[in-house]
Amino acid sequence: MKFLLENNLRRLSKWLTFMGYDAEVLGGSVRTREVMSRFDRIFVTTSRRWFDTLSKKGLKVVLVPRESWEDQLCALIKQLGIKPSLELNRCPFCGRALVRAGEDLVKSRVPPKALETAKDFTYCANCDHLFWKGLHYERMKSMLESALSRC
Repeated sequence: MKFLLENNLRRLSKWLTFMGYDAEVLGGSVRTREVMSRFDRIFVTTSRRWFDTLSKKGLKVVLVPRESWEDQLCALIKQLGIKPSLELNRCPFCGRALVRAGEDLVKSRVPPKALETAKDFTYCANCDHLFWKGLHYERMKSMLESALSRC
């Protein structure tokens, strides 16, 4: 599933990316032509007007609440049946698929303490970022569980 989100849904987009979904955020205001040219994506909006307009044009559109990313995520889970688990297989910066990082790359770029405790090193060839499941991973899991408890 691929998503295109309004500019005000950046946090939701980040969490969709963490969950392994291809999620892009519009750079500015919504333009019908731009959204229609991205017909392969599900457009996510907080605007009833955009929901009605784009639905009438036959596009796949999901209306989410304005409140919090947690409520927005719950709406997507309920409406689309998306799988709410931390996949961490996409770059949170550019959205491209991550690949397993080679040992040479890991040893040369990861702090020694992280080498001792971390696991599952991945790399984004597009933007040259290296990722691993460190202490933040447990916090992310906790945040997602908390969000899901609101559903």
